[in-house]
Amino acid sequence: MKAFLTLLLFLSLGAALLAQVKFVSRFEVPTEPYDPIFEMMRLPDGLVSFRTFQARSFTSPKVFQFFVSDFDLNTRGLVELSLRPGFDMIGYDTDGSNLFVLMSKGFNTNADKYILQINLVTNQGFEYAAENLLNIELVEFLVQNRKAVFMGNAEGRPALQIFDLDDKSIHTVQGVYGNNTQVLQIRKMPELESLEVVVSRRGQYKKRETSILTFDMLGNLVREVKVDQFGEPGQEILEGLLLADQNYQQVMIGAFGLEGRSGYQGAYILEINEFGEYGFKLYTLEDFPNFFNYLPEKQKNKRDQAVQKELGRSNIPLIKNTFSIRDVRETNDAYYLYFDQINIISARGGRPGGFSPTNSYRYDRINRMGYVPYHMDPFIAPGMPLQAYTFSNEYQYESAHFIKISKEGQVLWDNAVTFNGFTTDYPEPFGEIAIVGDDLYHLYAVDDVIKASFFRNGEKIFEQMSFPLEPADPNDRIKNTDFSTLRLVHWYDRYFILTGQQSIRFLNSSGREEIREVFFLNKILVNGDLYQPVEVRE
Repeated sequence: MKAFLTLLLFLSLGAALLAQVKFVSRFEVPTEPYDPIFEMMRLPDGLVSFRTFQARSFTSPKVFQFFVSDFDLNTRGLVELSLRPGFDMIGYDTDGSNLFVLMSKGFNTNADKYILQINLVTNQGFEYAAENLLNIELVEFLVQNRKAVFMGNAEGRPALQIFDLDDKSIHTVQGVYGNNTQVLQIRKMPELESLEVVVSRRGQYKKRETSILTFDMLGNLVREVKVDQFGEPGQEILEGLLLADQNYQQVMIGAFGLEGRSGYQGAYILEINEFGEYGFKLYTLEDFPNFFNYLPEKQKNKRDQAVQKELGRSNIPLIKNTFSIRDVRETNDAYYLYFDQINIISARGGRPGGFSPTNSYRYDRINRMGYVPYHMDPFIAPGMPLQAYTFSNEYQYESAHFIKISKEGQVLWDNAVTFNGFTTDYPEPFGEIAIVGDDLYHLYAVDDVIKASFFRNGEKIFEQMSFPLEPADPNDRIKNTDFSTLRLVHWYDRYFILTGQQSIRFLNSSGREEIREVFFLNKILVNGDLYQPVEVRE
């Protein structure tokens, strides 16, 4: 009887555990191993997923495939459009109910290019030649109000051009191109028909200056805010995330540290008013008493004591590893900040000197839903020359940090979870958060499980719980999952989207076992209210 009760308790706890992460709907596209995966972008009423595809035949033409899904992943089916021979997708964006895809004949900077516009209501495609542009290594492609934005590197310097799809005029934006200059972020502003561009420059004496530039869609500079007085002497902005404007006021949030050393000291909030005047608030480990909550108790106490010792010497304690801003969610009265602490190891040996995430452009992951530019990842771009990649980095994720700060500047709570030293060579962020009321969820996919952590009012309810992947039908079985294709991204509210390629074992109508190869989209619901802590009783 005791064994039966133990088994019953185990099964009930297992059911409660699985209920916290529920696979609510799924859509599959038949595919073959090593076929290109689908990219995704948000739409007001769902998602659009798309890829370039060529069947494995010498005579099969390359086509563009896409499908539009509603919030339940219902779709009208897969649509195919023909492509010019030899062209492949290198960038994309949405504008209204249209998908714009930049096609290139090869990956050279002077390769022929054209823009494919797809009306997602009628499924009609239109082509526009993209000619007379600068020969740049493309980093970003955006479309706003029928004007295409190209940002990339020309001879090691950033270049930004605006191309009108209708009159074919080209405007090269001034004030971006220069030595020791990096474009950190571009943000569309459709309500003002303008672009915001965050630029970082190394001036004389190697001092970094950050500028927030606003351009109209003819490339004219409308406003420049130069952040040349930041923190105390020796401190600088190491990276930042520019938020959407609110009543002509701007906010940028990120990490700061020691000049030229990538010595991270904490987080900042930079506020800019409608007159271009700015102020900032700095937060260090003194403001984050739960920073080391990801460590076992003994190690946490040791680190806390070390911080107190540094503070007692009137020093700002350093954060051991790269402290990278991943996401910011804004409510009416507060900001939720999500940082990762990462140890970056170069294949050349040791930690790369002076590494900062500002060396990489900040992509719009909210709308791109896992966007990775092809020039950064040869494993996603078929036919791209691998010899261009002479080295790569390993990213050892130490911890994820969550901070709630009121708009008056007070730290309301902070907390952290461990990544258990998870290591990857994937260069883009993979952790995702959802904020629902007073609840914060943190999820990511690793191998064949989803790892989830849950906080309520800043209190850690559970950490790093594992939830196995589930097939579409309870009678199906997952035979194999291509882990390299998995992407888990936040969609809306408590819902996430998991995509990837799998082999599914199932029984056909005759009762015989078969295997189907699919690319899948899974809509996932998380619900922390269903969590039941395990209590050990004597």
